[in-house]
Amino acid sequence: MADHAGTSRANESRRHFRKRVRKALGFDFAAGRAELKQRRLANLDRLPELVEQFKTRLEEVDGQFHYARDAEEARQIIGEICTRAGAGIVTKSKSMATEEILLNPYLESLGMEVVETDLGERMVQLTHSHPSHLIAPAIHLTKEDAARVFGVEPTIEAIQAEARRSLREKFIAAKVGISGANAAIAETGTVMIVTNEGNADLTVTLPEVHIAVFGIDKVVATLDDTVAMLRMLPRSATGQRMSAYVNWITGPSRSGDIEQSLTIGVHGPREMHCVVLDNGRGEMREDPLMREALTCVRCGACSNVCPPFMAVSGHQFGHIYNGPIGLVLTPFHHGERLDDLPNSLCVQCNACEEVCPVGIPLPRQLLEHRRSSRKPAWKTAMLELWSSTLADPALRLAAPFSKLVPGAPAALATPPFRDRVRGDTAEGGAKTATIFASCLVDRVLPGEGEALQAILRAAGYRVQFPERQWCCGLICSNAGKFELGAKLSRQLNEALAGSTGPIVTPSASCFGAFTMDAEEWGVSTQERQAVAARMRDSTRFVLELLESRPELLGSDLPHTRVAYHDSCQSLRALGLRAEPRRVLQLAGYEVVDLPDSAGCCGFGGTFSIEWPEVAARILDWKLEALDQTGCEVLASDNPGCLMHIAGGARKRGRATRVAHVLELVAERLA
Repeated sequence: MADHAGTSRANESRRHFRKRVRKALGFDFAAGRAELKQRRLANLDRLPELVEQFKTRLEEVDGQFHYARDAEEARQIIGEICTRAGAGIVTKSKSMATEEILLNPYLESLGMEVVETDLGERMVQLTHSHPSHLIAPAIHLTKEDAARVFGVEPTIEAIQAEARRSLREKFIAAKVGISGANAAIAETGTVMIVTNEGNADLTVTLPEVHIAVFGIDKVVATLDDTVAMLRMLPRSATGQRMSAYVNWITGPSRSGDIEQSLTIGVHGPREMHCVVLDNGRGEMREDPLMREALTCVRCGACSNVCPPFMAVSGHQFGHIYNGPIGLVLTPFHHGERLDDLPNSLCVQCNACEEVCPVGIPLPRQLLEHRRSSRKPAWKTAMLELWSSTLADPALRLAAPFSKLVPGAPAALATPPFRDRVRGDTAEGGAKTATIFASCLVDRVLPGEGEALQAILRAAGYRVQFPERQWCCGLICSNAGKFELGAKLSRQLNEALAGSTGPIVTPSASCFGAFTMDAEEWGVSTQERQAVAARMRDSTRFVLELLESRPELLGSDLPHTRVAYHDSCQSLRALGLRAEPRRVLQLAGYEVVDLPDSAGCCGFGGTFSIEWPEVAARILDWKLEALDQTGCEVLASDNPGCLMHIAGGARKRGRATRVAHVLELVAERLA
């Protein structure tokens, strides 16, 4: 795992990014995202045609087009251009495409000096590392690190002055300048470069030869497509309404005799080459699920909101491209499937998709990679056991010993909820409601199930609990075992099919998994339609009860302040934000929002087992946020979050009470 102090510094920088982004998004983000997504997908549909059109238009303005099938071919093309130009020094502006093809070491092997001119990239180059963030490559370094790199005092002014002095010499001496491109416009043969430093201007104008290296996915149809991108990219990347520099380059600036061109006042390169890279993008375009990753505009927003990325840094979270988008791209660009370790770093909180300016379904794409990744034997064995008939006897056998495991987030309940609720199946009034407890409530947090049972009985329901119910399949599917998730989902459907009345579950995640996610695991809508139509999440169900039956609650309720944690799935998948707060308010509680309430707690199913240190660091941030509220009670509607937070609080010796919304409501029943 990354150095704690370095990661904390990087995390603070990312929080600063997020604040700026929220401030800059003072416009209709949803509309801007919808337009950009529509345009990017439309361009993707026409991509071969647009690439050919771009080639034609580029050559009409004296530019030279080169198509590279893979990284090796791209390196060879660029190396030949640089060799013909007699390049001793090659300057580069920031380009992830050149990082992707490992260009620098290749050119250096040909005897050339390669100089990164973006300040962050230059620091990374001089420290012999690689970028840790798509747009802030040196976010893991401090100004003290930079001062050591440049041999100056640790002040911003001294670092900038030395970088400016040393790089100007390189700019003037370079024969070739290499850049990336944010877009390539097919209708004009124009390349667009967006930066916040003037280094790109000098890189593409001072040398005699300019090489732009970019993927085929950067080719767009019209200027209007780039305008839509410019509305979203700076806001999502750095919180700016517009980047400091936007360069539009259409062919070389001068041609013919160099001395004659300079005499008449024409400046800029005499050659302009565009190296357009496939390197797995064609395969990605043909994949119905993965093709949307090609709409990425490389803003880095997904990394800025990703809790595991913030905890471990980009050097741990990916390969050349890092962050959530990096985990999706790497198998295509580098020709191999990831093993389970980096892939399993995704906690499936959905924050990346929420902020993505083109709405790429990154969590689902990561799950698809996870399906084919190499998994450790212990993980496969655990999931096979979990989805078998041996799960019940194994958990009953282990329950007495689970209390002895040091540092465990929770002990197994003795007895489980299924044994406690059984006697209630024939009692109550004329109405019937069915409880789907979820595996966690059944085996670890039975108090949450008992609270739901109490609320239902108070409202006059006769409670059913089909004993064959077990898991919704989310744990297995999130671990990449879709076939086991589908098996469990079908078994749950069969178990609940014979019940009557609404099926209420205290687990918002399980509700979403059964009603929304199971189809992607292979369980058709028709198979589970009748049961899914009756299933209700407990938050909305109880809210309707309390609003229609206020007499269910006692009078003269004591005043208690409660901090509320939004679980990732409740908030982002189910849209539950106001509802749980309203439930608590009706029950007489004062609800206090946690700072960064939407931040993940670090549970993530098997994530907290595989990455305990990362999960603990994310949880520390959640507990620090709780401290800022001054509340001694934290509430949520998700059993997984509650188990993780409660276990972490106990381990840290805290007296914080962690409770399900249902438990707090049940305590206020008349």
